[in-house]
Amino acid sequence: MDKADSSRQVSKWETLDRDILSVIFRKLDVKDLTMGASGVCISWFLASHNKILWNTVDLDKFREADKDLRLKELLLRITFTEHFKNSDISETSRSLRNITKFCRSAPENLVFGCCSFLDDEILMLAAASMPNIEKLVLPRWCYLSKNSYGFAFSQWKNLKTLIIAHDYPLKEIFEFQIVGESCSNLTNLKYLGLLGKEIAEKIVSYLKNIKKLSLQYAYVSRPGVLLLITGLQNLVILNISHCKELGNETVTMDNIVQAATQKRVKFILCSNNCTGCRNKRWFEGFGSYGSETWRNDEIKELEF
Repeated sequence: MDKADSSRQVSKWETLDRDILSVIFRKLDVKDLTMGASGVCISWFLASHNKILWNTVDLDKFREADKDLRLKELLLRITFTEHFKNSDISETSRSLRNITKFCRSAPENLVFGCCSFLDDEILMLAAASMPNIEKLVLPRWCYLSKNSYGFAFSQWKNLKTLIIAHDYPLKEIFEFQIVGESCSNLTNLKYLGLLGKEIAEKIVSYLKNIKKLSLQYAYVSRPGVLLLITGLQNLVILNISHCKELGNETVTMDNIVQAATQKRVKFILCSNNCTGCRNKRWFEGFGSYGSETWRNDEIKELEF
């Protein structure tokens, strides 16, 4: 028995092929990988740096507080914004710095925590460390200067898909012009927020190459939607499912549908008995960004 046992080749975890380890590590979340598995031994440490693990960096999954985010927490963040801001920026910065030690320039998809705070330093660090981003998801609270927007999006020239939240009553300005001037490959846009005619004009003016646009769960004005359809010359599909309309409008839905038909724009609407929209209150849109509902979209390129 002893002789038979001694002749048997027994593989050890630390001697397992690194490519096989990397496949196993793909089952781990970011936190378990960077703060757990990578510290077991040198073989696991090297395997944790394999670029196949880092095609997508999802900071939402790194922050345990965001995993079960609920409407109550969102409302607290709105009410006590300054209380959350400093600690949250520090947490996001630590998470990002830790991840960049592993991912290097490999990521093509970057998702910030849905309700995290973003400042100049974090955005520029992300852009400098991950210049090959093609899909970017930005959070609600962005305290950013034109300089940080300019630097970041000048690095992200490969950007094809942008998903942003800009909820009422938050007033931070999103620099559509800077994005449009830097990212000529940007063709997919998802906008959650208050879309009036002014925002629509900026999208039409600066993001001229948009082909696929989702306003799912946004607060929209009909004149704004009509302007997007008539103004975006390359638009092929528009999703306005689960939207909340703002006020009484002079533009009718018939006007919008007619414009979309004339331009052959595929138009995605809710059904008349949509259970997702029935009896919604105005603030329920805030919860959608922290849920799987916001991560999903009828337009495949805008899922994350």
